[in-house]
Amino acid sequence: MGITELNDLATDAWNRHDRDAYVALYTEDCEIVTPDATVTGHDGAREFWRQNADPFPDNRITARKVVTDGTTLVEESLFEGTNTGPSPMPDGSEMPATGKAVAVPYVGLHTARDELIASSHFYWDQLSFLQQLGVLPD
Repeated sequence: MGITELNDLATDAWNRHDRDAYVALYTEDCEIVTPDATVTGHDGAREFWRQNADPFPDNRITARKVVTDGTTLVEESLFEGTNTGPSPMPDGSEMPATGKAVAVPYVGLHTARDELIASSHFYWDQLSFLQQLGVLPD
């Protein structure tokens, strides 16, 4: 299975809110990097989900543009959802739900190995995200 198909399956699993199917697309020793965390392995992939999907139970991602060379894929996508669950903070505390909707463009850089996703690096504008949540002023 190639990286394009893996990315399509990951997007589908994410949008179906199927955590187990999403995690199963990653290698046992995967690495996921975001602006505020680096996690590894399947436990790390579950933590990535907890931090990014759980606070937005209605979330959905939409791919806007995808470019690949066969083993590496870059996606420009949009994350949309309403913050109705608490958000984990870097210090271990939780930020209460704001009830605000967000639409956050992001870029994901993914690599494949052995027909699974070996690494995903995600980049998004943290300031814009926090402003949309109403945590920071515009």
